[in-house]
Amino acid sequence: MTQPSAAQPTLSERSASAVDLGVVLAVFLMCSSIEPVLDPLLRRGHGLPGVLEMAGYQFACEGLALCVVLAVRHERPSTYGFTRSKLAWSLGLGLLFAMILDLALSYHVGALLWIPLRRHSATRMALALGFPMSVAGLAITVTVWGVVEAFFGVFFARKLNVALGHNGHGWRSPGASGFALFNGVIHLLIGQGMAGFLTSFASGYAIAVIPALTGNAWGSALVQTLTNAAGKA
Repeated sequence: MTQPSAAQPTLSERSASAVDLGVVLAVFLMCSSIEPVLDPLLRRGHGLPGVLEMAGYQFACEGLALCVVLAVRHERPSTYGFTRSKLAWSLGLGLLFAMILDLALSYHVGALLWIPLRRHSATRMALALGFPMSVAGLAITVTVWGVVEAFFGVFFARKLNVALGHNGHGWRSPGASGFALFNGVIHLLIGQGMAGFLTSFASGYAIAVIPALTGNAWGSALVQTLTNAAGKA
């Protein structure tokens, strides 16, 4: 289950990773700082334009700077585990983690929460469109709040591991623990309380530890998609 040892990052690689992570986090925090002002406006949107507006803001927070770093460093998504290698193992682990997380959340609220993104505003806007535009709206929602958000967590964990001189493998990967803590604190600060901290910590750890165990990050995207804003049928 644990990945084999790899060469330790060089000092220049550690410094570059620290800079990359700092840039992405700075952009995230700047975007997040205007969320209290933008959120009420975005929630008033409707139709596909409303979905695109919400998705655009979310992408600006977690995807735009990440893409710039990848371009500048000449990195590819495969660098972070978005490959076909060990895909089945990664997806299986992701499905297991998602089931555990959703069942724990369901137990906490006293209701079965298993529909991915069911409580998300973008999902409601997309479903209101009617077929076939609803399919496009749902695809955008899953891409941004599933794949892009998961990529953010995987990126965070990898850059933190390299910055700390760690190979990033195993259950005790500092990148996985670091992203879990970051994810939990962010949700605590936006008013989700200790319950939000714990669930976000758990989901953040699951997202970041899957590549540390399998070398493949598609399971991370599956966890994020299946657990993000899960709701009742």
